[in-house]
Amino acid sequence: MKARDLMLLAVLAVVPPGPSMAAAGDIDELIEQVRREATQELRYGKEREQRFLEEQQRQQALLQQARKERDALNREADLLRARYESNEKEILAHREALAEASAELGDLFAVVRQAALAANNVVETSMVSAQHPDRTALLTRLGKSERTPSLDDIRSIWLAALTEISEAGKVVRLEVPVITGEGDERPLPVLRVGVYTATSDGRFLRYLPEAQKFVELRRQPPARFRSMAADLQEADDGIRAVPLDPSKGAILALLVQTPDLQEQVAQGGVIGYIILLLGLVGLVIVAERFIGLWLAGRRIGRAAAAGDEAVAEDNALGRLRKVVAGPGRQGADALGVQLDEQMALESARLQRGLATVAVLAAVSPLLGLLGTVTGMIQTFQSITLFGTGDPKLMSGGISEALITTQLGLSVAIPLVLLHSLLTGRANAVIDTLGKHASELYARHVAG
Repeated sequence: MKARDLMLLAVLAVVPPGPSMAAAGDIDELIEQVRREATQELRYGKEREQRFLEEQQRQQALLQQARKERDALNREADLLRARYESNEKEILAHREALAEASAELGDLFAVVRQAALAANNVVETSMVSAQHPDRTALLTRLGKSERTPSLDDIRSIWLAALTEISEAGKVVRLEVPVITGEGDERPLPVLRVGVYTATSDGRFLRYLPEAQKFVELRRQPPARFRSMAADLQEADDGIRAVPLDPSKGAILALLVQTPDLQEQVAQGGVIGYIILLLGLVGLVIVAERFIGLWLAGRRIGRAAAAGDEAVAEDNALGRLRKVVAGPGRQGADALGVQLDEQMALESARLQRGLATVAVLAAVSPLLGLLGTVTGMIQTFQSITLFGTGDPKLMSGGISEALITTQLGLSVAIPLVLLHSLLTGRANAVIDTLGKHASELYARHVAG
């Protein structure tokens, strides 16, 4: 009997009898119900036990199957490990054989990469890259790549070199973005002459490799070169002359930085402007004297051709004749003195301004020397304050020193030459006038 049934009977046994006790039939039904439940409980327990045993057997079967699969996988892993080790040895052997066989090819590939970098340096700065911008990326990749170049890669280097050589002998018209002098960027028709010169609307361009664009020069070459470029750009066939920059833009780039005449004069400072002013005054005097001496010579010639009766005062010879034809008859000594005085007046009139030209010719180099000294003082002051590390700090004083010297000599040399010419011309006119004065004196004394 189950422990549960015993406990139930014990409970029933200790219940005291009383008037409210259930009938005997109810007790039998209760006992029968307890028995049914006990039987059902027993059957349920056996079913659970049976399920547990079945589940245990299934788990044992799965465990056996897993162990078999593990053993099979371990055997397969051992086989793969052995094959891996065998493949490693074989790969190592192949690598050693490949390294030995490609020793010469490694040197060849290094040369290929070096050639790609060298070609890229040329192509990158070439104005042809504005028309073919994809060449630089390919050569850069080949030059910096660590992998073995293929035949197509080697052929691409060769084609890039051939393209550059071919384009160097062509005159090509293209439309590309151009940075104008005002700073605007817009597409313009460009004429490219080989790899040396590029023009647009008669204006020379410079190639910017970092932007792969053309930019107009801020300061253009002289007009004769611009006209040649415009003529070439308008031509359809035939042979035309065009200026080339063999440095591929370096000379044109330096042209932008080269100061023009106005900037050079400005570098001379106040002394430079004073020298130019003196030179201008000297040239005005020289021009006036050349015209005056030429007119004086012509008037003397016309008066000599007109005869002794021409005594007009608009020329030197006429004034000499007026002295001879004065009122009353003069003695020879008195006439000689009067003619000498008149000759002195005419000589002074003909030589007027020549002394000023000589003084200006002498003062100009002295002013240039003064500017040189002033510029050198500024240079030494800059060296004292800032040292010699930055040459730009000294360039201002050196420029003033050199420019003023150049301006002084540029003014003095022409003035000296022109003064000599004027002096010779004036002396020639005075000699001619002196001959006529001697003839007038001789005829007057003889008459």
